[in-house]
Amino acid sequence: MSGAQSGGGTSPPPVTPQPAGHGKSRAPRLRKARPRSRRSTLRRIGIGLGLFVAALVVGFGIWFYLGFRQVDEAVARSNARISPETEAALTPDSGSIYSSPTTILILGVDKRGNDPGRSDSMMLMRSNPSTRSFAQLSIARDMWVDIPGQGMGKINTAYFYGGLPLAIETVEQFTGVPINHVVLVKLNMFPKLIDAAGGVDVNVPEDISSWYSGGQTVTFEKGVNHMDGTRAMIYSRIRAVDDDFHRQKRQQQVLKALQQKLTSASSFWRFGGLGSDVMSSFTTDLTTWELAQFLWRKYRAEDTHNAIMEGTPAYQGGQSVIISDKAANLQLIDEFLSY
Repeated sequence: MSGAQSGGGTSPPPVTPQPAGHGKSRAPRLRKARPRSRRSTLRRIGIGLGLFVAALVVGFGIWFYLGFRQVDEAVARSNARISPETEAALTPDSGSIYSSPTTILILGVDKRGNDPGRSDSMMLMRSNPSTRSFAQLSIARDMWVDIPGQGMGKINTAYFYGGLPLAIETVEQFTGVPINHVVLVKLNMFPKLIDAAGGVDVNVPEDISSWYSGGQTVTFEKGVNHMDGTRAMIYSRIRAVDDDFHRQKRQQQVLKALQQKLTSASSFWRFGGLGSDVMSSFTTDLTTWELAQFLWRKYRAEDTHNAIMEGTPAYQGGQSVIISDKAANLQLIDEFLSY
């Protein structure tokens, strides 16, 4: 026997050659990426929008806070210019401005040099939340009235004799209207205030051409005129072409245009700097919160009423004055208080 058969065993099967790499692990097949579900995409968009809105809210909050601080500091400086005597002359509110009727005396004071000045513009403004109305009643500066402690005189000289306390007492005695708050506006600062607001649009009822101080003739054409501070001041003070009553109407026009501008959307977005400029021209007892309530009531008013106290031009002691029409003015005051 051959050696292959020795030992009676069976010979092993022949070995078959294997291809190279046999026995090694195969590389996994790449699976195709599944498309994102619509729900997942919407969730990502929602998260992105949420973050964007949150950033806007935070940014707006910071902007508003900084603007509010700027205005609040300016109002505090304005409040500091109010004397204890002025505070004592005012009639306390019966509640908040937001919920109770409130009357404010607006005085435009023309002060030159060391002269104490005179209140050449006087207006009562009243907000009534229960009727959602807003009323304005102007008083001619030459109205002949009894000034406490001084006797008869033009109403605008009350400020000359006794400042804000006597001006408040005189107007309150003449009209019988309790005055809760006061705002004094420096007329020499008025142009700056209007310029800070971006000017005002005033509807001039007819062509007006008048000589004005400085040796110039100023003309305003009929229709809507956009006025900067200087022209608005000139327009509100022109008197030679008619009389003091027309002058009061022009002042009401300018003041109404300024109110509209200050409460517009364009002014809101720069209320910090604008509010600071406005308050630099004011002296008032109104706090920031009270001013906000009053402006809100003005903005939300459904009925606005404007009137001018009536009288007859005359002469007293060689000066031009206006004698009050008592019957007509009592009716105007009743209407003013009813709004």
